[in-house]
Amino acid sequence: MKVRIAKFSIVAIFVLCMSFVLPISSHAITFGFADVVLDYFDSGAGPIAGPYGGTWNGSTGSFPIPVSLDVVMDDDPGYPPGVADFLSLPTGSFVTLGFLDETVIDGAGDDIFISEVGPNGEQADVFVSSDSINFIFLGTAIDDVTTSLDLSSISFSDPVQAIKIVGLDNFGGSPGFDVINVEVLPGSIGPAAIPEPSTMLLLGSGLFGLVAIRRRLK
Repeated sequence: MKVRIAKFSIVAIFVLCMSFVLPISSHAITFGFADVVLDYFDSGAGPIAGPYGGTWNGSTGSFPIPVSLDVVMDDDPGYPPGVADFLSLPTGSFVTLGFLDETVIDGAGDDIFISEVGPNGEQADVFVSSDSINFIFLGTAIDDVTTSLDLSSISFSDPVQAIKIVGLDNFGGSPGFDVINVEVLPGSIGPAAIPEPSTMLLLGSGLFGLVAIRRRLK
């Protein structure tokens, strides 16, 4: 009985430690796309309270309507021929997206691709961060295309963990820059970020506990 309890304790501690090392998200993780919303701010400049946005297939859609922030994560077939779900960012509103299973590195050519729907002149400023705290301006994304941005254009060599997109205007039927998703091509995908020191300390404590239990078993 003591041996069984000890073995259960080892498993429990291991699971607890790994739960802190591996980020947990209710949303599925998709390789090559931003997969977690780290922050969102509604400036109040839109026609309704944010987050709002809608759907669009190139000719028809529903907007502006309340949407989940999940619409900017993972892959989206976009348009045409598919229906794109999007988040609108009016003047001063922003969304910050992160990567759980990867980072973005400066590869050959462009590295970050931001898709937007609707030819209405909307724009957004794009910032990148290696620590999800300090952000540096990378460039401006425009509407109705996939804007490609190159980290080498600002000599940014650290792995990117977060991308902030800030709306610059209130144009369009769903006022503001309409974000579909953020994509990273294979050549610009780096390894997942190393956990913070506090997380590593927690993991180390858990492993120390495993060693102590093992010694007791002996």
